[in-house]
Amino acid sequence: MSEILKENRALLVVANLVLGDGDDEGDYDKLYEWLDKYAVLVANMLMRPVYRVVESLTENRVTLTGFVDRVVQLALDPQTQALDVFLVMHGSETRLFFDDVSVTTADLAEMLAAADLAHRLRLLYSTACYGALHAEDFVKAGFRTASGALAVCANGPYDFPTQLLKWGTFNTYRSAMAAGNNPVFRVIHDNAAKLMGFTDVNSEKTIAGKKLTRITSPAI
Repeated sequence: MSEILKENRALLVVANLVLGDGDDEGDYDKLYEWLDKYAVLVANMLMRPVYRVVESLTENRVTLTGFVDRVVQLALDPQTQALDVFLVMHGSETRLFFDDVSVTTADLAEMLAAADLAHRLRLLYSTACYGALHAEDFVKAGFRTASGALAVCANGPYDFPTQLLKWGTFNTYRSAMAAGNNPVFRVIHDNAAKLMGFTDVNSEKTIAGKKLTRITSPAI
């Protein structure tokens, strides 16, 4: 199958760490606000040169319905042959937290699978806590490749730009994730999170689905 060119790639960045319902650890609002803006800024800077479109959902726009609708709309755009989604969100062992509701990733997978988008969905990269436990659900939803952290994720400020830089320069996703998993920086961030009072911290990412996916790979 032919390579997917820039004009046929779309990216959705979802940055929603400052929740509107009080579930966002109020003591860390300023940090989360900075991380939301940082994720959008970095994604636009690094990814716009290699995608036709880079869209972002932030703040109170990150509702469950808003997210699903935007994924469907971008995937069904006639120009889109591969849609990638980067999630910067709060997660638990089984759930993701949207601005209006939390949902199990199993239920979210069913919603996305019902839209029959597997021919367009490619990479789901998540910095949510316990994202590794969500990854198989996203593969069931139709994504070719999905990844996330083994437990509480604290190394996003290093992992996010590192993965994006490697991904955007045509490396396999396995290589991009390995670079983001650099143990020196991961341990530093994880230890800092533990000192701040977080428990069950392990930012190491794992992959579900096809590990050798590249930015030029088809979605199927």
